[in-house]
Amino acid sequence: MKSGKEKMLFVTFLLSVLLSESDACFTSNQVEFNKIKTGSSFYQECRCDDPGSGVKLKWLDINNQEILPLRPGTKSNVFSEWMDKQTYSVYISNISKSISGAYKCVTDRDGRQYTLTYNVEAYDPPYFVNTKETQYVVSGKAALITCEARGEADLLISWHKEDEGLIEITDDDKYKVTPEGLIIDAITKEDSGAYRCTASDLETGEGIDRDIYVEVISTPSIEELAASPNATVALGESLTIECLATGIPHPEYTWKKISDKDSSETNVTWQRVNSRIVFQEVEAEDRGTYECTASNSAGSNAMTIDIEVLLPPNITEFNNVTAVEGSTTQLVCKVSGRPLPHISLTFLGEESDDQSIVWDNKNLSDTEAEFYLSFLRVNRSHDGIYLCNATNEIDSVVEETFLSVLFAPHFDLSYERVWTWKDKNINLSCEHQSNPKAEVTWKYQGNGILAEDQLEINKVMSDKLHNDPLIIENKTWYGIYECTAKNEFGEAKKIIHLLEGFTPAVINNVTIVNVTSNSVTFSIEGPNEFNGPDVIGFQSEYDEVDNYNITDIHINRTWSKDRPFRLDRLKANTSYNIKFAAINDVGNGPWSEIYDFVTLEKIDSRSVPDEPVWEDDVVQLVASDRVLKWKPADSSETVEFYAIKYCPTYDGLIEENLCEEEQIGLTDEFQLNKMDANTTYFFEIVAGNSLGNSSAALIMVTIPAEEESFLSSGAIIGIAILVVFLCIVTLDVLLLLWRQQGIIASCCYKKKNKREVSLNSRDKKGLLKDNTETNDSLKRPSNGHREYEYNKTTGVITGKHSAV
Repeated sequence: MKSGKEKMLFVTFLLSVLLSESDACFTSNQVEFNKIKTGSSFYQECRCDDPGSGVKLKWLDINNQEILPLRPGTKSNVFSEWMDKQTYSVYISNISKSISGAYKCVTDRDGRQYTLTYNVEAYDPPYFVNTKETQYVVSGKAALITCEARGEADLLISWHKEDEGLIEITDDDKYKVTPEGLIIDAITKEDSGAYRCTASDLETGEGIDRDIYVEVISTPSIEELAASPNATVALGESLTIECLATGIPHPEYTWKKISDKDSSETNVTWQRVNSRIVFQEVEAEDRGTYECTASNSAGSNAMTIDIEVLLPPNITEFNNVTAVEGSTTQLVCKVSGRPLPHISLTFLGEESDDQSIVWDNKNLSDTEAEFYLSFLRVNRSHDGIYLCNATNEIDSVVEETFLSVLFAPHFDLSYERVWTWKDKNINLSCEHQSNPKAEVTWKYQGNGILAEDQLEINKVMSDKLHNDPLIIENKTWYGIYECTAKNEFGEAKKIIHLLEGFTPAVINNVTIVNVTSNSVTFSIEGPNEFNGPDVIGFQSEYDEVDNYNITDIHINRTWSKDRPFRLDRLKANTSYNIKFAAINDVGNGPWSEIYDFVTLEKIDSRSVPDEPVWEDDVVQLVASDRVLKWKPADSSETVEFYAIKYCPTYDGLIEENLCEEEQIGLTDEFQLNKMDANTTYFFEIVAGNSLGNSSAALIMVTIPAEEESFLSSGAIIGIAILVVFLCIVTLDVLLLLWRQQGIIASCCYKKKNKREVSLNSRDKKGLLKDNTETNDSLKRPSNGHREYEYNKTTGVITGKHSAV
């Protein structure tokens, strides 16, 4: 895509070509010289208004290589461009010395070649070096005001002084203009002020100015030497000593610590920042006297300050300890400070009244002390982090150490029963506690398996001897698996009994708890004993008695184990047959015997409401508009209120202790603004009236993050595309009015057969348009991968994978 500048050039020169008179092609060789500042652009046209004679135009670069037009989607610093059929231009967007040289427009006419040569030479403009905008001179002495400039050729330097206007300075007894700068003799206060240095390149006409302010200097004077926050500081705190001095020019500062030691032995721990020295963390050796010297070219001055350093608590030793379970060990915390710190130890673990732990402390000097925590018999509960706290009047510090207890492997459960069944992968876990990490090994003892199966099992066990967990893929190798975890301090074993799991047994205990005119509630007790995983839910199949024996197609309902076993939307005063089956991870168990029940007659026209229906009929949704909506189920019953319960979920589990319930009246939506962003909630809603409540409608809703209010990148791109499109349409209208050319003209004058017109009239979205055109103005950016199918008989356009 062309830049804005290129488009402006394109429009300007296209209009000029449309309005100008025709010129003949050049018939002689010509040379033109162009001297251009580095970084500028170069544009040149080559024109021929007589294309019928077989004339061809092309541009050659400095290496006599043809300069080609830009292809769509590419960029180039040097490119050619057809402005119309007669005008061929070359454009250099950023000229540099490396691409300076002869650019040629070549034409062949009547068997001869003619060339227009444009010698393009880039030059660097003049610039100043080693020239400060403010310069200082000493009163009574001669001084040089420096002004140094460089350029392609020798530069002419001139000077002016600001004195109620710019006055040119020439050589005399006071001033002398030199290539290095302006020499002023016998400086006085009157010589202070603004001067202008001008450097001119006589060859190119380029000129630059630099305003220089000259000021007379004076000897520094130190006004204040202060410590912040105070000249007395605690060890480890930050300290800043600032030296404030006056003088012209502004003084430079040097610092030193005055010490009886040799200067090479003095420990310097500060950082210098202009007129200050900064101690990030003061050390004990930083106590002493510091001297600041302020200097400039007129002289210097010095002043001293005394710094006192206090000693806050410092923990000098508190090392990690490793001990074997059952042994004796000790934690030692050594501290220093003035005044002598108070020491305490804290265990970041479960508190216990352990009589095997004793403590003691010892003062080594007026600034050093030790604290001992002794374990007469270490056990794994002592493993963890310990904190040593040292406190005095100045500060308090805390450090941590780790007591690592080494012990043999240990299993929380030494026996575990695991179910599997045909073609199901099973992971057998040997999870245990140990320090250091234990090596895991497995053994297998089958239950009456064939010899060839035993060989295969032995091979698999050999390959996965040390795996944890042990993964058994698509095999039914039931039996006893023994996991052994062993480290250098001992070993432990765990037995895992892998059993074949079956579906639940038949249900024999179903009780009807409550019957209404349109619902029934059951109490279901699962099978007492069976070989397989626990029951996770129940399935029912029911129908009206009149239909039950006519067809095998009946209504099914499934409940999870922890949900109410209730059927709704039943007919009043109607007999029903129903049977049940238990469900576990293996599958559905056998059907129970058939139970029958009869719904009650409607005493009046009212009953409990039907279950509400979510507007978005999905199990989970993302609430992008932060509102949850529902609609009543097909029912004529009167709803008097809705009650909603919502609970946050983490890792797929409902946090029951964080659930909240609200009665929200007669409405069909619930605002989610108060919900936490990036959180999934479990919602349960019931409709109620004076007769009771409906069954609960359930849904999981994910609350998205807050959206930014400003324009998205897609909107910005869309606006940009619209602007470009309007520019192209305007240009095409101009071509239509002047030359009857362009896209609009071709559409108006091109003849189409009736079949093509019919097809295009149905193509409302332009999906059939040929995308092979190379004109940049006809292209539109793609907003993503799209596939369409077009039915030429009906004219219907649908997505390629649409169900329409």
